[in-house]
Amino acid sequence: MAYPKAEAEAVPAPRRVAIYGGAFDPPTNSHLTCAAEIVHSGCADEVWLVPCGPRPDKPKLKTPAIDRYCMCQIAVNTVFSPDFPVKVSDVDIGKKMAAFTYDLLVELKERSPSTEFAFVIGSDWLQPGTNLAEWTSLNPEWKEGMPEAQREIVTGHKLLQEFEFLVVPRPGYDVTRTEADPTGLRAFGPRLRWMEMPEQFHFIEGNLSSTEIRTRTQYTWRVKEAAKGGGAIEGLVPPGVLAYIRRGRLYQP
Repeated sequence: MAYPKAEAEAVPAPRRVAIYGGAFDPPTNSHLTCAAEIVHSGCADEVWLVPCGPRPDKPKLKTPAIDRYCMCQIAVNTVFSPDFPVKVSDVDIGKKMAAFTYDLLVELKERSPSTEFAFVIGSDWLQPGTNLAEWTSLNPEWKEGMPEAQREIVTGHKLLQEFEFLVVPRPGYDVTRTEADPTGLRAFGPRLRWMEMPEQFHFIEGNLSSTEIRTRTQYTWRVKEAAKGGGAIEGLVPPGVLAYIRRGRLYQP
């Protein structure tokens, strides 16, 4: 007796995750708007905010990584619904030094081999004087006593070959498009693509920087009572983040 052949099970499409890295010192409403718009664009299934670990190369980054991670969690979990696909990753928290971009993405890929990761950058990274191919990583063969110049190695070429880049347009940072290169992105690498909204939508831009938030908070601590610290950033960060800043007395002069 012949039996009908079982239909081949459909192979699910790999999950597409956009990695939105940064200091998030603190996370602002603009950060959340950008993350939400990436989801709404359909260019990724999920967005992961990845607050970086300590950055010795940025002495002004004094807020502990755990505080920035907590603020990101508060922001995401109070602004978005539980089902909305914006998450916060702790992959860099607890490290002695923030991971370089290539090393970070390799680690994430090792943790989730079936996931397709794309790294989010702004068009400000595609301007004269910047070159993604020159980005570096820690040299795994470097040891104490070796020349300091050998501590890092260039891995930008591997980064561009192995991972996708999702480019978010930034006001004032245009990229030249030509007939031969309609996107304007081929000159920078083989796997760059614009974050584009569906035809009926327009991308909502936000240009609020964490630096401005810190500056305003420092000013508020100076001119107002401590209990009112953070008043100058009302409406610019999620209320839960504002409360965390006040309670932890962050960004005092």
